[in-house]
Amino acid sequence: MLQWYKCKGDIWCDLFKVDLDHPSIRNTSGVYIVWYGQGPTRKVLRIGMGNIFTEITKLQKDLTYKAFAAHGVNVTWADVPIMKRAGVATYLINTLNPAILGDAIPRAIPIKENLPWED
Repeated sequence: MLQWYKCKGDIWCDLFKVDLDHPSIRNTSGVYIVWYGQGPTRKVLRIGMGNIFTEITKLQKDLTYKAFAAHGVNVTWADVPIMKRAGVATYLINTLNPAILGDAIPRAIPIKENLPWED
């Protein structure tokens, strides 16, 4: 079961306000999800994988995501071992159907994991 990171106060992290120096970002490689909205109106924008610090830094600079900032763009991430990472990312992409696919869609057999909104 994946441990999805939240920010202080047990709330989802704002993509543009998250502390990039926090150890959970600096020292983690795995998968991440970027979205806006809550509950049934939630819209997943992007799912990706890699070094979380590097990935979030790129997302913060990307005008595509800044365009959604007024809606409140959230991000969460989970540590996933490299051998499972592409499979987990593939499962998340297939399940959540992100609006922005990005440049590298993994080719892997999906590995089912828990979503961040599931208990």
